Parts: sequence; structure tokens; C-alpha cells
Amino acid sequence: MVDLHAHILYGIDDGPNTLEESIKMCKMAYDDGIRTIVVTPHVGKFPNTKEIITEKYKELKVGLSAQDISIELFTGADVELEPDLINKLKSSQFLTINNSRYFLLDTPPTLLPPNITDYVAALVSLGLIPIITHPERCLQIQGDLSFLYGIIKAGALVQVTAASILGKMGEDAKEAVIKMLKSGLVHIIATDCHGIDKRRPKLSEAVQLVSSVVGKNQALEMVTTIPQNIIDNKPLKLSEPKKPN
Repeated sequence: MVDLHAHILYGIDDGPNTLEESIKMCKMAYDDGIRTIVVTPHVGKFPNTKEIITEKYKELKVGLSAQDISIELFTGADVELEPDLINKLKSSQFLTINNSRYFLLDTPPTLLPPNITDYVAALVSLGLIPIITHPERCLQIQGDLSFLYGIIKAGALVQVTAASILGKMGEDAKEAVIKMLKSGLVHIIATDCHGIDKRRPKLSEAVQLVSSVVGKNQALEMVTTIPQNIIDNKPLKLSEPKKPN
């Protein structure tokens, strides 16, 4: 499996504090069947740069090799929406996923910006594809999935958190994510892991539950084919979402 969203680099955001913990997280991911991880520390709420992320990424790669843990790593970032975001992405100041057209766009916990659909359309017109992270945890989207439908129609992708599917992020998030799955408003499942105990780097249990909602093949695509094609910067062929009631 592929984990497209992981706070697994140590000492630069609210993820692990030590290299040892980062390596333990990767071992936990490997034991769960994950073979590829995109390292995506916060950018915006933490002062991370391309250089800082790349340095920590290289250090973790060396640590994994020393421990003989066969996980492939790629660089990325969990990017907050900000006024100069487009210029920073175009100039590569902010990392996209494996330097592709795709990048993670962090969802606020309460309200979306009022012009978010137009902003997504503007990004897409410039060849940048935002992947909206954990929208099931946003109060506005929990109350009205039509906001998310509009964002997808504007060209965005959607990633949900494995812990939300399992009810570990609250019942409202779980209820929202199940509704999203049934309406075809989910493209990727990721761990959004932050530690060994807090939001752990595991996908298999969530994939099993999603299989009961959308079928095994589609659930597996969300953690294999789709995220791998994103890493490889390939265009995606996705089903049309249903407009929520």
C-alpha cells in the first residue's frame, strides 16, 4: 500500500520527536503492508522549507537502510492555504508530492474560505492539482457535503484519514466520511500519522471497513493505484461524484 500523507519526519512539526521514533513508525507501517510513504510535514503553521524537509527526508532514508526496512520514501508537504500559495508552489518553495502537479492542501477544522471553489479552479488552470486533506473533520463539510462536491467538480481530489473511518476522530467525522464514500467524494485513504500511539501509520483496518461500503477493488485503489499514479505524476481517470442530497 501507499501512504500519501504522513507526518513521519522527526523534529520539524507535531509528528515524532526523534529519528528513532520515525524509524519505529516506518516499521509499524511496513508491518501493516505499507511499502511507500510520502513524507508530508506541515508547511505554514510550522516554518518548514523545501531544504529542511529534504534534509530530514534524506536522514530518514539512511536510518531505514541501516535498519533494513524496505519502505520507499518521497517528499511532499501538508500545505496551509495562504495568499501567496500559488507563487510558492510554482517556484517550488513549497513541495508538491514528488515534485509532481499534485499537492496536499490542509483543510481548516471549522470553516472553508468563502472563495475556495474559485481558488481550486485557479490552481487547476495553472496545472496544480490540490488534494484536500481530511475534509471529513471540517465542521462546515460535516454539515453540508455540497461544499466538497463543488470543490471536486472544480478539479480537486479528496483524501480522508484512516482514523476517521475507524471512528477515532469522533463520530461526526466517521458519519461524514461514510456519506462521502457513498457519494463518490473520496479518492485517497491515508494515515495522516503523527506518532506511534497518536494517529498511527496503519491503513489495513480502514481499507477493510471501506471495502464493506464501496467494494474491495475500489477501496484498494484508494491506497494503491491512485496514490501511486499521483506520485508518478500521471493523469487520473476517476468516476464522477454524486451530488449529495
